[in-house]
Amino acid sequence: MLAAAVVSQETKVKTTKTKLLIGATAIIITAVGIALATPIVKLASPLLSVGHHGADIFEGGTAVGKNGQPFNVALETEGPAAFSTQVAAFAVGGQNGWHSHPGLVAVTLLSGTIQWYDENCNPTVYKAGDSWVEGSQIHAFRNIGTDNVQLVAWFITAKGEPLRIDQAAPACAAGLGL
Repeated sequence: MLAAAVVSQETKVKTTKTKLLIGATAIIITAVGIALATPIVKLASPLLSVGHHGADIFEGGTAVGKNGQPFNVALETEGPAAFSTQVAAFAVGGQNGWHSHPGLVAVTLLSGTIQWYDENCNPTVYKAGDSWVEGSQIHAFRNIGTDNVQLVAWFITAKGEPLRIDQAAPACAAGLGL
């Protein structure tokens, strides 16, 4: 009887130690992940709307422009999608950190000037009135102007997925201060 109680007590101690070890490992992994992700700096970013589409999307449109040139657009998804609209404002010197998106994002810059970087740190400058589209590639940008930046982003992502996934900065980013 005493031997069984000792074995039971040893099992409880081992189980407790195992749980503590797993918990400590999870905390360390989370801390390292946060440390490796690049920060968002000087950002305000409310979501204006989120809607859902419950099935695959296969839609397209064509037109002939005033100049006689054809225009084609298409949207295709596999599975339910979320449509989100976000407004973002970055103060002078603000940056959005290295990240990617689990879908497609169309962005229009309402005011200010940014320098956008792809995964190879190739820069593109966008000014108020410019629009661009981002896929799932790693990228970042920063406000390089003397005024605040305001933009609107329209996301199409798989339903239930986040709008962005923080990523570690590529090696080329160190020389850029990103």
